[in-house]
Amino acid sequence: MTIITAKDARQARPSTLPVAHFSETHSRLIHAIPGACLDAVQRFRIEDDWLSRCLLAIRDLPGRLTRGTHAHRFGMASFIPLGREGDRAVRYGLAGRFWRPDYGLDPLTIMPSDFWSFDDTSCRLLLSFETRPVAVGKTRLITRTTIYCPCPDERWKMALYWRLIRPVSGLIRHRLLGCIARDA
Repeated sequence: MTIITAKDARQARPSTLPVAHFSETHSRLIHAIPGACLDAVQRFRIEDDWLSRCLLAIRDLPGRLTRGTHAHRFGMASFIPLGREGDRAVRYGLAGRFWRPDYGLDPLTIMPSDFWSFDDTSCRLLLSFETRPVAVGKTRLITRTTIYCPCPDERWKMALYWRLIRPVSGLIRHRLLGCIARDA
């Protein structure tokens, strides 16, 4: 097992996490140019898909039972926009302890530079969308989720949560890619 220090993490490239302890990748061929695909990604709100909205409501239920109307409702607005690289990629970040009923989101992480600081014990989730031109007017859109957990205790908790959530996460990613393909 490799332990990454905050100093090592700060030296990582600003478009990747130092280590991907957990990852998931999905892709879809879309009949659109790369820029149109990423424009559709940036317009997309996961709440717009009825099944994803229902699945997230089930996930949000423990937080609503414990915190009532003050509970966090998870959606694309939960993510920190980390920037777009032309027509090649767009990235979003999330910092927290995702297995907690309220997701354990770090309220101080509101700027992209905060996301990359790694000065705390919060796990980092990087959601990226990358384009690969296939032919004229056809693009492969790849969505990749990577999660970095800075300490063994947090990594263990995330591993348990990941086993439960990964199949549902994959279904949501496929639905997301379908919505983006229709929009693009």
